[in-house]
Amino acid sequence: MRAYRREVLASEVHVHGSPAGSGRLRIALVFPSEYAVGMANLALQGLYRLLSERPEVLCERVFYPGIPERGRQRDGTLRSLEHATALGAFDVIAITSSYELDWLNVAAALRDGGVPPLAAERPAQAPLVIAGGPAITSNPEPLAPLMDALYIGEAEPRLDELVEALLAADLHSEHSRAQLLARLAQLRGLYVPTVDQPRPIERVVLADLDEIPTTTTILSPRSEFPDTFLIQVGRGCPRGCRFCLARRIYHPVRMRSSESILSSAELGLRFTRRIGLVGAGIADHPRLDEIATKIVAMGGKVSTSSLRAERVTPALVGALASSGQRTITLAPETADEKLAATLGKRVGYDCIRDAARLAREAGMTDVKLYFMLGIPGETDDAASRIVDFVEALEADVPGMRTTVAAGALVPKPHTELARVAVPEPAVVSRRLKRLRRELKHRTGAQVRLASARWGGVQTALSRGGRELAPVILDAGRDAGPGEFERALHRRGLSLEEYLGEQTGAVPWDVAGEYRSEGVPR
Repeated sequence: MRAYRREVLASEVHVHGSPAGSGRLRIALVFPSEYAVGMANLALQGLYRLLSERPEVLCERVFYPGIPERGRQRDGTLRSLEHATALGAFDVIAITSSYELDWLNVAAALRDGGVPPLAAERPAQAPLVIAGGPAITSNPEPLAPLMDALYIGEAEPRLDELVEALLAADLHSEHSRAQLLARLAQLRGLYVPTVDQPRPIERVVLADLDEIPTTTTILSPRSEFPDTFLIQVGRGCPRGCRFCLARRIYHPVRMRSSESILSSAELGLRFTRRIGLVGAGIADHPRLDEIATKIVAMGGKVSTSSLRAERVTPALVGALASSGQRTITLAPETADEKLAATLGKRVGYDCIRDAARLAREAGMTDVKLYFMLGIPGETDDAASRIVDFVEALEADVPGMRTTVAAGALVPKPHTELARVAVPEPAVVSRRLKRLRRELKHRTGAQVRLASARWGGVQTALSRGGRELAPVILDAGRDAGPGEFERALHRRGLSLEEYLGEQTGAVPWDVAGEYRSEGVPR
């Protein structure tokens, strides 16, 4: 294990230089998923850089399940990547989470690191545990009993203030820790479950993205995007999709200036030719064509995350194709007009076809399409309409290979669909199987289907409250969705109550309908 850890570290390239904090405050930055996924996550990358820039802070990364062999030594203890430090030996454990299903790894990671998972059972000698990230901002309540504090919003504006509060406290004194939690509860964006605070918790927003650019800090050949320098183009989305969490928790829409993005690209190109532009509303950047074209002119190979079909232009796909990108990724979500109205996403067939044609003419060879099933008002025929859509696209854009990715709609807190009833996993699974079968018989498309049962579990975590904390303790992700469902039943709960229409007060209102610090509504 030690040899492999050294091999992983040796393959990494630190864009901003290797950190050299004094270790006065030792922070374990935990990503509750595997190394490859974590190293492609800009929240982890950005936090690592900002924490490591503090001279008093020694920040080390911990992944769970981790790199191969789960990041453990022979004694079975979960340890950091940098120095194989046991998780329980840190002063602070900072967890960043973008995905609710990763919460099922949180309790296991704490246990394997020698840290009692429940905050109420941790002695003063144990690390202080804080969680943040998009999934936490959306609904912190299921993890609240496991955390000393949870961060609501974007970390950059308040990170220094948080670190100063941690440095000023004796973290391993019971009295001092109680005082610290009371102090944290006074900071904007900090939710401390054991302290009575005014609600909702104020969401923190970075007003000017140029002030603190979010980019790759460490390049890795083992990342999901190997040796790719990622640049966040913007936050938020100007579209009106009724299922989209990003447009709510990243409100208002902010775009980095083209000058700032190109400056980041120039830095990245000193270490790699691969530049990845990412963001929820990337295609809505008013100068995206120019940015992509200039990166290519600088000698880079540019790629993007999923694009808005209606914003695809010849210049953009030309830059992507000349960089070697062969796949354009588009998200029609549904092939049914009525269901599109329910989702608030009216991207018709013609728009997708035209974008695919432009990509094909530029030399791209593949199109990946994202669809959802389990939309309110949907029938089994929705699967056949998707197949009709794909069949027509293959006829209208010959020579373009197609991949169809589909999964269950997961209603997200704070969105217009937050409270709607959705079909049970067995229903969605039946439609997904029908989709696979008909695509295989009628088209040449490759098919990538997500688990409907996991979609149901994610819906429960998205909508649930503190009653789910014992379920999270009982059900590790490795055990599968069935174990989560059994853990629910052991607690007198059922998956169906989370899938049905939500009425009355909802748990996520602790962070609901936020005000946004620093920027107007």
